[in-house]
Amino acid sequence: MLRRHLLLGFSVILGIGILCGVLIYLGWNSATSLGARFWAGVSIVVNQITMLGWWGFFSLTGVVVATLLCWSLSWWIILRAYGVRVGWGATWRARICGFAITYLTPSLYLGGEPASVYLIAREQQGSSPATRIVATILVAKLLEGLCLLAFIYLGVYYALATRLLPLDDTGAIVTGMILFGIFLALLMINLAGHRLWGTRLLGWLKDRLPWKRALEVAECKVREVEEDVFIAFREHKRATLLAFMLNLCATFFVFLRPQVFFIFALRAFFPVSHLAMIYTLFIFLGAFFWLTPGGTGVFEVGSWGIFSLFSLISLVTHTPIAVPQESAVAFALTLKTIEFPLVGLGLFYLIRVGFLKIPKPTIHR
Repeated sequence: MLRRHLLLGFSVILGIGILCGVLIYLGWNSATSLGARFWAGVSIVVNQITMLGWWGFFSLTGVVVATLLCWSLSWWIILRAYGVRVGWGATWRARICGFAITYLTPSLYLGGEPASVYLIAREQQGSSPATRIVATILVAKLLEGLCLLAFIYLGVYYALATRLLPLDDTGAIVTGMILFGIFLALLMINLAGHRLWGTRLLGWLKDRLPWKRALEVAECKVREVEEDVFIAFREHKRATLLAFMLNLCATFFVFLRPQVFFIFALRAFFPVSHLAMIYTLFIFLGAFFWLTPGGTGVFEVGSWGIFSLFSLISLVTHTPIAVPQESAVAFALTLKTIEFPLVGLGLFYLIRVGFLKIPKPTIHR
């Protein structure tokens, strides 16, 4: 427990340190002392954010909220198809809570699912098996992965077609996407084809390892989940297709975030080819370098590096313009300004239902 707290504390300090370093660098030529340079950098970024304007800020907020709404609605449809009768409000709260935990954990794409399952199971009060709820969220994540992969391959296509990225970077992206695609394809074959590979693997281990009882229980639970997921593709095709379309909309909203920001902030836009490659690089950033809570510091540096590779087209002059460093950092911090209240809402609800425990202060008599 102590080690986990130390690692968390280190990651928080690391993230804040990186962010402060970025702000100091931006304000380096505006002051002489370190503190003054930091505040100068803050001022530069704030000025960039204010250029977004209220219409731009609310448009970007709408895109972020619409993403979560589509994900939540998609999962709610899957839950209903499986006979898990739960209200839309409960599904939304569970999705927000899962989003909050996932956002604050080292991997951007996984982490909050147990909390979401717990909250739905709590609403059901035992009327639906927990394995069935796990199956629904597995189907939801699988559909999210398929949509994510579709947009990533669009970025890979443009990276190869335009040769805008260095050859080494393009090769790394293509290799990573091929491996990810193979993994997702195998998962689809297993679940949709009723292969039961997870069950068979646990059965094989049960005969060879000493923990027979634990592995037997795990084998039974995994079989239930794999059977339930197979049902989604065999008996709930219409609901699964509708959920997929909603996930596709959610992924498209994520795809549009840089476009919305820079159209309002700089009156400029990215060509579709650039936007597709930017999306792909951000997926890599989130998957492999989300090392601090909320990606603090890492996301700002990553945004700076990614946007430096691409140019915008001015809506006024119709000529290419480079993305300013401060605008890239402002984009990352604007997203955090929008996402942090949603994360806070999710954590508040988790604390309220007792999923997250806040230790009570010790009273000395």
